[in-house]
Amino acid sequence: MTYLQLCNAEWKLCPTSNAGISPNSCLPAITYKNTVVESGIWSIVQFLKKEGYDLDAKLDEEQLAQSAAYISLVQDSLVDSLLFSWYLVSENFADAIRPRLAKMFGFPLSMFIPTQLKDHAEERLKFRGITSEIEKVDEKQEAEQSSNLQTLKNKIPRIYLLAKEGFNRHADKSSHPVYKHATKCLDLLSKKLGNKQYFFGDSPTMLDAVVYGYLSLIVYLDLPQNTLKDIVTKDYPKLVILCDRIRDRIKKPAVSAEQSWSSNLYSIAKQCISSYIPQTKTRRDDSDPDNSQLSENTRSIACALFVFLGYIVYNDVFSVPASK
Repeated sequence: MTYLQLCNAEWKLCPTSNAGISPNSCLPAITYKNTVVESGIWSIVQFLKKEGYDLDAKLDEEQLAQSAAYISLVQDSLVDSLLFSWYLVSENFADAIRPRLAKMFGFPLSMFIPTQLKDHAEERLKFRGITSEIEKVDEKQEAEQSSNLQTLKNKIPRIYLLAKEGFNRHADKSSHPVYKHATKCLDLLSKKLGNKQYFFGDSPTMLDAVVYGYLSLIVYLDLPQNTLKDIVTKDYPKLVILCDRIRDRIKKPAVSAEQSWSSNLYSIAKQCISSYIPQTKTRRDDSDPDNSQLSENTRSIACALFVFLGYIVYNDVFSVPASK
């Protein structure tokens, strides 16, 4: 959205939580001449550049290389600290992030999508060696704790694990090492910006749009434990001024009618079922209105049952109490 605004493109926002509308089931997606042509941020940017909306058109090869390096740095260090602050700080997730995600996706997706996003964030951070613990234990003890935790997860329903995690939701994690990596990234960005209006002069580029996209989620979002915001606002005022400058330049986009949760749910369930159930040939005449209506009702019932059973299985709704 920031890129579209900065390059002065004419566009309209169409809110939806149905990823099935895009070619590769990914949001955001861009529609051009009533056809979804690209999905995913970088694919959309490449498409816009081909259409003549290129914020980096005035940069030389050296500046383009620098821009790519800084964007990679932001996605490497700053995103990790942002995901940690959102999903691994329990107080932030429970009191701010989860309610916002639930409101954005709507019922019934709000019942499981926020938890899935939290799981994906934990997997990414764990792969990069980042956990919610501040003090690092030795490898033997860590392996033993991991084994015990996995055994516990296999025995206790998911809802009880989430409740158990809630007891530590107010733990202070402001001294976690992940914020030191973010500070190094912010140092380099602040030095690159200097006293200029934008990173490469008087005109915004792709780097400005990317940095604003991430910093705006830090500077303009209030969280119970807002360690990242405190770091940025106190130690990097130039970056805050950059965010304010771009924010003042951005206009509120025109918004089309939002799809209802029922239509989104039907589209998602229909897509899931069609990928598992092969189409079969029947001897009935498909042009018959009665047969068409019966087929449509059958698919609707099957979709509803599939989503309902999937929700029960995923969230471990049913559990058998242990004998005394």
